Amino acid sequence: MNFARSFAITLLPGLLLGPVAYGQFAQSIDPLLGVSGGGNVFPGPAVPFGMIKPGPDMAAPAGHDANAGWNDTGDIRGFSQTHVSGTGGGVKYGNILVMATTGSPAPLDSRSPRADEKASAGYYSVKLARYGIGAEITAARRAAIYRFSYPAGAKANLFFDVTHCLISGLRTHENQIPVSSTVQIFSPTEVAGSTSVKGGWNKQPVPYTVYFYAVTDTPAQSWGTWLNGQLQANSKSAHGSDRNSAGAWLSFTVPAHRPVLMKIGISFISIDQARHNLESEIPGFDFASVHAAAIAAWNKALGNVELKGETPQQAQMFYTALYHAMLMPTDRTGENPLWTSSEPYYDDYYAIWDIFRTSAPLLTLIAPEREAGIARSLVDIYRHEGWLPDARSGNYNGRTQGGSNAEFMLTDAYVKGLKGIDWPAAYEAEVHDAEVSPADHFKEGRGGLDDWHKLGYVSIEGSDRPGSVSMEYAADDFEIAMLARGLGKAADYKKYLVRSGNWKNLWDANFSDGGFKGFIRPRHRDGTWLTPFSAMKGCTWGGDTFYEGNSWTYSTFVPQDVAALIAMSGGAQTFVKRLDAFFAVPRRYNVGNEPGFLTPYLYNWAGRPDKTDQHVREIIAESYHAGRSGLPGNDDSGAMSSWYAFGQMGIFPNAGQPTYLIGSPAYPQTTLHLAGGKDFVIEARNLSPQNIYVTAATLDGKPLDRAWLRHSEIAAGGRLVLTMGRTPSHWAEHNLPPSTPPEP
Repeated sequence: MNFARSFAITLLPGLLLGPVAYGQFAQSIDPLLGVSGGGNVFPGPAVPFGMIKPGPDMAAPAGHDANAGWNDTGDIRGFSQTHVSGTGGGVKYGNILVMATTGSPAPLDSRSPRADEKASAGYYSVKLARYGIGAEITAARRAAIYRFSYPAGAKANLFFDVTHCLISGLRTHENQIPVSSTVQIFSPTEVAGSTSVKGGWNKQPVPYTVYFYAVTDTPAQSWGTWLNGQLQANSKSAHGSDRNSAGAWLSFTVPAHRPVLMKIGISFISIDQARHNLESEIPGFDFASVHAAAIAAWNKALGNVELKGETPQQAQMFYTALYHAMLMPTDRTGENPLWTSSEPYYDDYYAIWDIFRTSAPLLTLIAPEREAGIARSLVDIYRHEGWLPDARSGNYNGRTQGGSNAEFMLTDAYVKGLKGIDWPAAYEAEVHDAEVSPADHFKEGRGGLDDWHKLGYVSIEGSDRPGSVSMEYAADDFEIAMLARGLGKAADYKKYLVRSGNWKNLWDANFSDGGFKGFIRPRHRDGTWLTPFSAMKGCTWGGDTFYEGNSWTYSTFVPQDVAALIAMSGGAQTFVKRLDAFFAVPRRYNVGNEPGFLTPYLYNWAGRPDKTDQHVREIIAESYHAGRSGLPGNDDSGAMSSWYAFGQMGIFPNAGQPTYLIGSPAYPQTTLHLAGGKDFVIEARNLSPQNIYVTAATLDGKPLDRAWLRHSEIAAGGRLVLTMGRTPSHWAEHNLPPSTPPEP
C-alpha cells in the first residue's frame, strides 16, 4: 500500500473539496460500511472518541429505529450533532438539528430526499435533492464545520431545530422525551441555545442537556424563531417546554458559486463552554484544514497496526473495523456536568457487556494510554456515584445487560500492566459490585445477589435472565480474584476464586440435546430445574433463561476455567464434537451475539487449534463483507468490528486474562506498534485462500508448539512466524492454554 495519496472529492459542479492527503490508513476507512443490515454504525465525520458526531437524521420507516440517525430509506430531516454508533434497542441523542433549505422559511416542512451520499475519514457529504443544496461536514473533537452550497440566486435558509432528538419506532418505553429547549440569535452570524432531554435506551429519568454555539461566515439578511410550529419573523429568542418545539432560522442571499459555512461547538456544561470549544478547535472557517486534522488524527490512531500483503478490500474492512472500535465510548474529559475531577471522563458505554470482550483488549494493545484513561474514568464514576457502570449514556448509568462487566475491563487493564490507574479504588469498586445489592439492577450493580451469596446461583425468582446472569457473575468474580491476587489479598483471592466456580451449580448433567449431555439450566430457589426447558431458548430483556444467547451458547461461556468446562462436557474428544455440532446447526451459534465471541477459540484448549482456524475463517467469510450491509448485526459500539480485527490478525484475547489464542491470520504480515517503541510482528508464510491452517510456528526464531501467547510475550516485541498449510497438522495439540491459575 502506498504511504499516501491525494485525490479530490467532487460533490456538485463548481464545488470542489480540493486535494486532500489521505495517509495509508485513513484512505481505507469506509464510514458507510455497516450502516445498513442492522449494523447501525454512525456514518458521519468524527475524530477518535470525539464528543461531537454530526450526521444525518433520516425519517425512519414505521416500526424502525434510527439508532445512529441513518436509515436505508427515508428523507433527511437534517443533521444533528450527537449520535451513538452501532447500537441496538432504543435510541439516544440526535440533538441540535441543522437543516439547509431554499425559499420561504418552513422549518416544519423541510425534509428532503438525498442523492450522491459519500463518506470518508472525517468527511460526509450529500445532496439535498429537494433544494439542490450540497451539504458537507467535517469535525474536530467538540466542534464541527458545515459547508452548504445553495443554488445560484436562491433564497438560502439555515434552520436550527433545538428540540429535535431521535425517536424510537420500536420501543416507546425507551423513547426520548424533550423537557425544555432554548434558542437565541445573538447577531446575524451567531446562534446559540440548549436542549434538555430525558429517557432513551437507558431510561434516563433526569435530563441531559446539550448546549451549542454556532457561527456562520455569511451574515443573515433576515431571521426568526419558532415555538411549537408558530413562526415569528425578526424574533431573536424562543423557549420551549415539554414537547413544544423551539428553533431559529437565518436567511441569506448567497452570491453564485459561494458556499455558506457554518461552524458549531457543543458542550454539556454551558453555552460559554460550547463557544470556547468552537473557538479553540475551529478558530476560522477553513473547512479543508479541519478535515485534514481529522484525517491526521485517524492516521495516527490506526497507524499502530500496519498490514503488509493485504488486498485493498482487506485493508478497507480491517481499518474500518479499527475505526469503528474508536468511535465509542466518548471522550468527554472537561465536559462532565456532574462533578469536577482531574481524572478523564468518558461517557456512552453502550454497553460494557459488549465491549469488554474484544474492544477493550484491542485498545489495550494498540492504544494503551487511551484504554488507561477509560479505566480511570470508570473508577472515577464509582468514586462520585458509588457504582461502576455496565452501561452509561447522557451522564447516567443504565442499562445493565448482564453481569457487572466493568470488572473485566479493569482487571484486563491490570494484568496487562496499564499505568496510572488507582488500583485500590478499582478493587474497592469491583468488590462493591460483588457484595452490595443495588436499588435498581437494570441501572447498575448485580441483581439477585442474595441468591448468589446463599445458593451459589441466581434463581428464577431472584432475577430475570437467571441463566446468563449466573454465568456472568461467576466470570466477573474470577476477575475480582485476579485483581485480589495481584494486590496481595490472598483471602479475597480464594473467596472469589471459589465463587467463580458457581457456574457448576447450574450444570444439569442429565439434560441432553442434540446427542450431548450436560447443559446450563436455570433453577428455582428451591433447587428444582426450570421446566419445560429448551437448550435453544433465549431472551432479551426479562425472561427466565439467557440474555442474547441460548443454553448451547452459555454452556460454553466459562472463560475463567475452560479446562473444567471440557471435563464437565465429557473430555476433550467429546467437547470437540460438541463444538462441531454447535457450529453445524443453524441458530445454535450467532457471532452477532457477544457471549459466543470466544467459542470458536475453545478448540485450542481441547488440542485442536486447526478447528479454530477452520471456524474463524468460515464465520468471517459468511458474516463480514465490504459494503453497507457488511456486519453481522449491530456493531455494538465496535464489538463486532474488533472481533473481526482480532480474527484477521490471527490472535484473540481471553478478556481479563493475559492470554491470547492463536488463530488463522488473513494477512501475510501484521505489525503491532506497541508502547515503548516495541513492534510485534505476526507473519503468515505460505498463506493462500486454501492454506488456512497453522502447521508450525516460531516465536523469535525458536519453535513454538502452543496455540497461545502470553501478553508479556507480545508486549516485549518480537516476531511470531506461522507456517500455513492446506490440511491440518498435529501442531500445538498438547501444550494447552492456561485455565484457572494455581493457588498463590
